[in-house]
Amino acid sequence: MKKNFLPSLALALAAVANPLLAHAGSLTIDGNFADWGVTNNGRVSGWTPNAEVLFAVEDQSNANGGYLSPGWGGQAYDAEAMYLTWYTKADNQTYLAIGLITGHDPSTATTANSFGRGDFAIDFGHDGIWDFGILTADRSATLKQGDVVSTANSDWATGLWSAPGVYDPNNSPYVTKVNTGTDVGNAAMAISGRFSNMGTLGGAHWFYEVEIPVTVFGQHWQGDTPSESFDVQWTMLCANDIITLDPPVSTVAEPASMALVLGALGVSGLIRRRQKNK
Repeated sequence: MKKNFLPSLALALAAVANPLLAHAGSLTIDGNFADWGVTNNGRVSGWTPNAEVLFAVEDQSNANGGYLSPGWGGQAYDAEAMYLTWYTKADNQTYLAIGLITGHDPSTATTANSFGRGDFAIDFGHDGIWDFGILTADRSATLKQGDVVSTANSDWATGLWSAPGVYDPNNSPYVTKVNTGTDVGNAAMAISGRFSNMGTLGGAHWFYEVEIPVTVFGQHWQGDTPSESFDVQWTMLCANDIITLDPPVSTVAEPASMALVLGALGVSGLIRRRQKNK
């Protein structure tokens, strides 16, 4: 795992005075990332969202034989970027929004040689327990796409790797999709069609967008801010590539203030904990 920090971060935080909502207005959950501030302009700058959005980016290629960490697969199994913000809408309800750009085709079937899309996993408290899953596909007769499911680690399927580059599906720690759990609510979700010209390395990409009413998180989220730090993770069912967004603890109290500071500093991919050794 790797975590990057900006040396002047403490000074930047000291300059923040007034907490704001994390997003000036709500997003439209339609599979279009324009309102996040992301653009497929064929440049590195296209990955960078609006200043109030927390994000992690790793624009990879098929270099090193398509190795992605923890596994292989190249662009077809590449998790490229994750975005996160939260806001209060006109209904006075607070929502957590997550965006994901990946080179993995959402329509990929799970067969002997291919693996479908995984679910978003959330760990509140950084205790290693994946507390909630946001389902990106139907998982059972009762657990459907868009459901928010309260989970324990035992409720999750896992991938093919026990460590980066070590194929051992019987001992994998990398969660992929929800098998069982308690349905606690519903998220709005949209998945884009295929698009290109993202970043400088090219290839096909797709965008996932979800919006979750934070009331489903119970004691983990009080009012319009989370009550504890948390991670959000996504991967496909083989876990060839994993992306995790780890908002700094400071953003728990003042999410937008922190995000605005980071945006002003031009930080790209600062807020990241990537399940990867480099």
